Amino acid sequence: MIYRYGLYRDPARGWIAGVAAGLGERFGVSAGVIRIVIVVMALAGTPILAGIIYAVLAVLMRPSRC
Repeated sequence: MIYRYGLYRDPARGWIAGVAAGLGERFGVSAGVIRIVIVVMALAGTPILAGIIYAVLAVLMRPSRC
């Protein structure tokens, strides 16, 4: 594993934009855990906020190089 600084997304391993895969790799957890957190947040009454946060991260995070 190559240690990278900052946040990045991993479109090669991601389902939509690779945000969950990049966050999971950066923080050392499974991408599935990040996806579950996003889904739980959406089901907890804030689906618009969850969608906005995901979209903003997808735009602002640079794609990984590997």
